[in-house]
Amino acid sequence: MLEEAININLHTTTQLQPIELAEGALDSDERLVRATLEGDEQAFTEIFERYRRTVTRVVGRFFHDRSEIEEYVQQSFTKAYFSLKYFRGGLANSFPAWITRIAVNVCYDEFRRRQRRPEKPFCDMADDGDEYLENIRIENESYAERSLVAAELADRILSSLDAKDRIAMTLVYSDDYTLTEAADLIGISTSNLKSRLFRCRNHIRSRFGHLFT
Repeated sequence: MLEEAININLHTTTQLQPIELAEGALDSDERLVRATLEGDEQAFTEIFERYRRTVTRVVGRFFHDRSEIEEYVQQSFTKAYFSLKYFRGGLANSFPAWITRIAVNVCYDEFRRRQRRPEKPFCDMADDGDEYLENIRIENESYAERSLVAAELADRILSSLDAKDRIAMTLVYSDDYTLTEAADLIGISTSNLKSRLFRCRNHIRSRFGHLFT
């Protein structure tokens, strides 16, 4: 059930399909960037409309509250706007990949900020988890209700991880990103990412596995 809980948490966000870029979109993106840098605000509006769903989809992997998603999507585009002069373009650094990295970094920064705030002790979380699971067994709740409980527990378990580890777990186990793609988004090597994932899964099993037996 531990695996189920984590997977439920990573998949219960709004499912937005990736944007299929038409042929020539790479050149089109770079033209829009140049136009924005030259003062054409409408060009950035077009960028926003083109990639709003992509950024929302990324942020929605990490946050579930609509107001939070909207806030961090806005932050992502604001950061992108003021960073356009650093966009280099080209096949190896397409605009979708570039703005996705920005969105991931915005989420990472927020997780780091939250880690600096006092959190509920892990022992309390474990007690709550046992109570939730006991309620499931006693009351014979529906699958949907069990899924909500599992999602809440998984979210709290993931919140116990280091910010970069949480980002890594979400990117890889959301089934959207390969190890290479996730490592590139985080800015680490693939071997480092594999080590992080191995360590995280062992940590989750050893510390919280008793909640799912």
